[in-house]
Amino acid sequence: MKKIIYITLCIIGILSFSCEKEKIETDPKKAILGKWEIVEMGNWPNMEPIEEPLAYEEYLPDSILGEYEYKTKNSYFKKYWIEGSTLLISTLREDGFELVFKYKYDFFDNNTLRLESYSVMMSNTSIYNRLE
Repeated sequence: MKKIIYITLCIIGILSFSCEKEKIETDPKKAILGKWEIVEMGNWPNMEPIEEPLAYEEYLPDSILGEYEYKTKNSYFKKYWIEGSTLLISTLREDGFELVFKYKYDFFDNNTLRLESYSVMMSNTSIYNRLE
């Protein structure tokens, strides 16, 4: 009887360690790293699904944001940084003028990101899913 209890406890112990939940990254500068693809767009909470995304974005550790278009296979690069609860993305126009776009960010988990534009636009909220 003691052997059965011991074996049962061992199995429960092994299962409890192997079923560990994914750790949620709390540092936004680390959480944003990686490839992201837009899946919804609209005015929060009224969102519309994006059936065929045109591109994905990749946030790199050196504050470079790469945008990769699927159809043309073109790449574009910008600068990004995080200040408090704001994600800032900088791009240069052809005349050399720097434009800085501001977004409020929110991570629902490690794999879902919501960006809300500070500017007044028709669609000011985007939802992204992390690509593996």
